[in-house]
Amino acid sequence: TPQTDLLHVTAAGWAVIPALVHKHLFGTDMLLTEHGVYVREAYLAAARSPSSQGERFLSSRLARGLSRAAYKAADRVAPVTEANAAWERGLGVDPQKIRVIQNGIDAPPSYTNPPGNMKVVSVGRIDPLKDVQTMLRVAVEVGRRVPEARFEYWGPPTKGQETYARACEELARQLGVGERFSFMGRTSDPNGVVRDADLVLMTSISEGLPMSILEAMAQARPVVATGVGGVPEVLRGCGIVSPPGDVHAIATAVATLLRDPQLAARLGRRGFERVHRSSSRTACLGGYRDLLGELTSAAVMA
Repeated sequence: TPQTDLLHVTAAGWAVIPALVHKHLFGTDMLLTEHGVYVREAYLAAARSPSSQGERFLSSRLARGLSRAAYKAADRVAPVTEANAAWERGLGVDPQKIRVIQNGIDAPPSYTNPPGNMKVVSVGRIDPLKDVQTMLRVAVEVGRRVPEARFEYWGPPTKGQETYARACEELARQLGVGERFSFMGRTSDPNGVVRDADLVLMTSISEGLPMSILEAMAQARPVVATGVGGVPEVLRGCGIVSPPGDVHAIATAVATLLRDPQLAARLGRRGFERVHRSSSRTACLGGYRDLLGELTSAAVMA
């Protein structure tokens, strides 16, 4: 690594190793930003892994060790949500080192009303952490209550998760969802996808502060999402949060909003107002600019 004024590590995992070496050699300050919680996702991956019990134990302990090393070495830790900060404090991070900087986006100045087409969309990678298989089961249950409902999943498989994507397609066939659920592939216009829907759905088992939810709120579309990471914080009062993996609760929330367009529109408008009030791209970039300025100024003075 070249000599520099600041080391920026974006996950408390393998990326920290060259930074640790550099910091040991040169004493350079280190900033750790976390959009998810690396060790939590490693635990989830180990729980799903077909490997032996010993291999799962070693992989999860290694992830925990990497995270603790990253937290100890970092001069500042900047999670995107207070939920991440709670994990960091639990793993030994000095609270004085933590500064939460929420994600932000450029929201449009105005919004359109939902089209009333009974369409539910999800925008994101096809990945086990997104729990697409629960979403398929939700589509089946919603279809029993709201037969005209249609689901679209926009996004490609995560690299290396092609087998999972095929398993999702096979599950769709087994469940007999037919035209009720469609895998749409990539999109170059996620905002247009969201505007063309009545509702945005997220069934993840792990998140930080998902941009897809902020994008939905910016388009004044109501969101049904699982209560993981910073989702409950950002959706409080402008969406419905359900437990991860709870097909019945998630389906009930989706069916409720599809059957009550006035409630859905009210939640969507609240989300639009909240994004403009507290999740702007300007505020997000300003937070990082201030933090980077503090760290690099300290390096120059030293």
